[in-house]
Amino acid sequence: MHAILSETGLDATYYRLRESAPDTPASRRSPGTAPNPSRQAALLDELDAPDFMGSHAARLDGGQFRTHLYLDGVHCAACVWLVEQLPVHVDGVAHAELNLPRGRLSLEWDPERVRLSDVARWLSRFGYPVLPRVDGEQAPESAEERRLLIRMGVSWALAGNIMLIAFALYSGLSTDAGSLLTSARWLSLLLAIPAVFYGGSVFLKRAWFSVRLAVSARSPRHLHMDTPISVGILAGFMASAWATVSGSGEIWFDSIAVLIAALLSARWLQLRARRLAGNSSEELLALLPTMAWRVDPDGSTRHVRADGLAVDDRVRVRPGELIPVDGFVERGESLLGNAVLTGESRPVRVGPGSAVFAGTTNETETLIIQVRATGAATRIGSLLAWVAEDRRTERDALASSHTQRPANPGRPSRMEWVDRIGGWFTITVLALAAVTGVLWSVLQPASAISHVIALLVITCPCALGMATPLATAIGLGRAARRGLFIKDESTLSRAGTIDTVLLDKTGTVTAGRMTIEEVVGAADAVRLAAPLEAHVMHPIAGAFAAATDGLDLPEATGVRQAPSQGVSGTVEGRSLRVGRPDWVAPPDAWPDDLRQAADRMATSGRSPVGISVDGCPVAVVAIADPILPDAASLIARLSPHYRMILCSGDDPQTTRDVGRRLGLPDAACLGGYLPEEKRNLVRDLQSRGHGVLVVGDGVNDAGALQAADIGLAVAGGSAASQMAADVFTTRPGLAAVSELLVESRGVTAIIRRNLGMSLAYNVLGAGLAMGGLVTPLVAAVAMPLSSFAVVLSSIFQRTFRTEHPS
Repeated sequence: MHAILSETGLDATYYRLRESAPDTPASRRSPGTAPNPSRQAALLDELDAPDFMGSHAARLDGGQFRTHLYLDGVHCAACVWLVEQLPVHVDGVAHAELNLPRGRLSLEWDPERVRLSDVARWLSRFGYPVLPRVDGEQAPESAEERRLLIRMGVSWALAGNIMLIAFALYSGLSTDAGSLLTSARWLSLLLAIPAVFYGGSVFLKRAWFSVRLAVSARSPRHLHMDTPISVGILAGFMASAWATVSGSGEIWFDSIAVLIAALLSARWLQLRARRLAGNSSEELLALLPTMAWRVDPDGSTRHVRADGLAVDDRVRVRPGELIPVDGFVERGESLLGNAVLTGESRPVRVGPGSAVFAGTTNETETLIIQVRATGAATRIGSLLAWVAEDRRTERDALASSHTQRPANPGRPSRMEWVDRIGGWFTITVLALAAVTGVLWSVLQPASAISHVIALLVITCPCALGMATPLATAIGLGRAARRGLFIKDESTLSRAGTIDTVLLDKTGTVTAGRMTIEEVVGAADAVRLAAPLEAHVMHPIAGAFAAATDGLDLPEATGVRQAPSQGVSGTVEGRSLRVGRPDWVAPPDAWPDDLRQAADRMATSGRSPVGISVDGCPVAVVAIADPILPDAASLIARLSPHYRMILCSGDDPQTTRDVGRRLGLPDAACLGGYLPEEKRNLVRDLQSRGHGVLVVGDGVNDAGALQAADIGLAVAGGSAASQMAADVFTTRPGLAAVSELLVESRGVTAIIRRNLGMSLAYNVLGAGLAMGGLVTPLVAAVAMPLSSFAVVLSSIFQRTFRTEHPS
C-alpha cells in the first residue's frame, strides 16, 4: 500500500488523513460495527477487484472511471458537505456527488492514482461506510439503521437505569448517609460513560473530524451539524463528572443519557424515513415478479426464477398476475393494466403479436408470452436506469453561464442554499451557546451549563437538512408512479423558472403518422387505391394501408410510380391513378365538388390526394398527420401563463397550418428549422432571460432538449431524445407537460413550507433556551419532533396524484 501511494503521489495526503484519526480498531470501521477484519477486507478487495470495475464502473475520457456506491449513515445536508470534499482531500478523485435521499454516491476517479478502497477508507473515518451499488437496483436496508437500532436499545437501557438512580436522588437521598449519596453519584457516572462514549460516539466522532476538516480547509462550512450536539453532550458530562469527583455541584447524567437515547431514536427514524422516501421510484422495479411459469417445449409448465429466463422462452401468465418479462403475446387475448408504466387506469386489449411489458397486470384471460427481456433489461428497468444515470454533458457547461439554472444540475437550488448556510448556522449556534453560558453564569451560575446544553440540542438543524431532500424524493417517486420519470431533483425547482414552452410538431403535437381524415367522392375509391399504394414507400402509402387494414384487397398490376406525382396501375381490370390532383387528371376534368374539396383540404393544411378510374376523377382524399386530441387544450391552458412556440423541421407553411388549428399565431409557428437551429433558438431565448421547456420526441430534438432548462421527451420518442431529456413520460398525449409545470410548483411549495417550519422552530427554540425556559430533556424531545413534522409534511404532500387536463 505504501509503495502504491508513493508512486501515485498520494502518500502525503493519505497518511496525513490517516494520522489525524485515532489509531484504534474503531477508527478503521464505521460507528457501531463490531470488529470484523475479514468482512472489511473482503469489502475493500471487492471494490478494487477487476470484476467490480467491469460490471459497476464506466470508463470516461482521460482514463477516468465513474461508478455509483451506496453510502450508509448519511442523514442531513452536513453529510453531503463532508462527502463532497473527496476531490479536495483525496488526490485522484475528480468528482463526488451525493444524492442524499437515495444515499447514492456518484464518483469519478482515476484508478491509476487512487484505489477505490482508499476512497472507502477516507469516507469510513467520518462514519460513512460504502457498499457497491448497481444502477436501477434498490438499495438494501441500511446497515446503519440496524446498528443505530442496537445502539439506541443499549442507550435507552443505560438511560433507564440512570433515571432510576436519579429518581432516588430527587426523592431525598441527599438527606441520607453521605456514603450512599456518593455511591449513587459514582454509579451514575459509571453508567454514563458507555452512554456517552458508545451511544454518543455517533455524534462525537463525526463532529471531531468535521472540526479537523474545517480547520484544515480554513472554512466553517465544513462543520457538521453534529458539532453543537457533541459540545452539549461533552459539556454536560464533564461538568457532572467533575461534580461527582469533587463531591459538590449538580449532576445531569440522567438528562445526558436520555438526551443521547432520544437523539439516536430521532436519527434512526430520520434514516428510515429518508431511505423509504428515497426508494419511491426504485420500488417500481420491485413490482416485478421474481418467479414465472415457464412453458417447456412439451407443453408442461415449471415455476422458475424470472431472471433465469432467456430470450424466446415462453411464459404463462394467468388472470390477476403481473407480467414478469417484456415480450410478445404468442397465444391468448386479454385486458392489460398498464398503470405502472403509463399512469393510466384504463386497461387495454392485447392479443397475438401485441407487445407487453413487465410489471403490467393481466386482467382477464391466460396469456402465453414469448420473452424478449427480463429484470433490469425490461422497459421499466431501463427507465429506472435512465433516471439514475448521471449527466455529464453540455448542460454542465451551460450551468456555469446560464443564470436561470442552478450551478449544480444534480442538486436542488434550495439544497444548495441549505449547504451554504449550514456551516455558518453551526457557528452561530456555538456563539449563542457561549453568550448563554456567560449570561447565566452571571445571573444563575448553577443552571448555566443546563441552559447551554438545552440551546445546543434544541437548535440541531436536522429538520433543516431534511426539508428539501425528503419533499423532492417523495415528489419524484409519485411522479414516476404516474408515468412521469424525472431524472434529477433540480428539475422540480427549475420548473418554477419556465416562461416559454417550445413544442416540436411531428410526433409531439401530431401523431407522427399520416392518416386519411376525409374522403369526398366514390365510396370504394380508397379500397381500389390501396393496392397501388402498397407498392411504394411513402408516408401517404401508410395512410392508405392503415385505412384498409383487415380488408381483402384486390391485386394491382402494371404499377408505375411517378416521383413527386403519384402512382398508376391496373386494379380489377380498371386503370387507376392516385396522386396529386393536377397529375391524376387535368383541372377542367375535375367536377366542381371535388375541385372545391381539394382546395378546402389544401387551405386547411392537409394534403389532397386525387383518385381517377379509367381517366375519370372519382374522389379526393385528405391526408394529414393528425393533431393529438389534447394538444389544442394544452395550448389553450398554458397560453395565458407561458409563451408557446411551435418549432418544426417541416415546411413552414405546413407548420403554420398546424399552428392555426392549435390556436397559435403565425409568429409563434417556426418551420424549416434544422436540429442545430432548434438548439440555437433555445440558447437565444435563454440569453434573453427566458426559462425554456422543450417538448420533443425525435433525434432531431435531442440538441434542443439537452440545451433547454427542462427537456421533456414524450412517450414513444427516440432513444436519443430520452437520453438528452430531463423528463420522460410513458403516458400518451401531452397531459404530462401541464402536470410537470403545475405539480412541480406544488413540490416547491412543500419545500418552502418545510424550510419555513424548520427555521421558525430553530429561532423559537434558541430564544426559549437562552431565556432559560427549556431544559435539556425538553430539548431532546422537541428536536426529533421538528424532524417528524418535516417528514409528515413531505409524506402527506398532495402532488402528482390527480389528472391535470391539458
